[in-house]
Amino acid sequence: MGILNGYIKTAMQKMSLAPVFYTLAQVQFNPIAQMSDYVARLQERLRRSGFPDFQAENQLELTIRRLDESQPDVQPQQHMRWSFMNTQRTEGYLLLSNALVFHTTTYDTFADFLQKTISGLNLVHEIVELAYFERIGLRYLDAVVPINNDTLQQYLNPSLLGFSENIDGHLSHSFTETVTVVGDGNLVARAVISDGALALSPDLISLQLKLQPRFTKINGRNAVLDTDYFVINRNSFDLKEIEDQLLKAHDIITNAFNVSVTHYAREQWA
Repeated sequence: MGILNGYIKTAMQKMSLAPVFYTLAQVQFNPIAQMSDYVARLQERLRRSGFPDFQAENQLELTIRRLDESQPDVQPQQHMRWSFMNTQRTEGYLLLSNALVFHTTTYDTFADFLQKTISGLNLVHEIVELAYFERIGLRYLDAVVPINNDTLQQYLNPSLLGFSENIDGHLSHSFTETVTVVGDGNLVARAVISDGALALSPDLISLQLKLQPRFTKINGRNAVLDTDYFVINRNSFDLKEIEDQLLKAHDIITNAFNVSVTHYAREQWA
């Protein structure tokens, strides 16, 4: 964990009112057809490590084939997913037959987040003996909410505001998305401006984790910044390489965040 220790020494000062409300890291590895055979051992180890809330879910996925025909063939496929959460349901792991996700709604520092991600992967590797990894992704969601009598214009880069401040009427939503190739991966940066509660991405509607109260109480003009960086490249399973890639992803996402918000906003959150 040498790099992780180095990161701790150089980490930026933590914000007292950090806007991040959900963070996840996903590592995809070689498919394990009999993953269910290993779940009991994983559950026992994770239960003893502070993740006693366990659930097994059978998910349905629709695969569409032969799109050039008048009636495409729609094939339903079922996938098992196992969830291991802490007692408060504020952080945990999601295990699939070909991936592990660590996610949290109580993000503290990246050093802590990275340590838990790597520890979970190490446990899966120890029990299952993984051969390779082929996709590493890191994703942050931030809630930008003006404080007191401030306006969203004081917090966001003007390019993200769209017409949200220039058209009369009640705003339903304003959406911007930028996809950029950065290094060996892809950066997807989205911003959704709306009035009322936070506008969650459709893939988070079934989010199992509980959001912090200060985010569930939001009711007014706000923006959700959804920043995702991922690299697709098959390599032999190596925790050091995965750690290195997550550190690089964090730097890229941090830079995107700093471009998205103003200096004034960072001062308010400091």
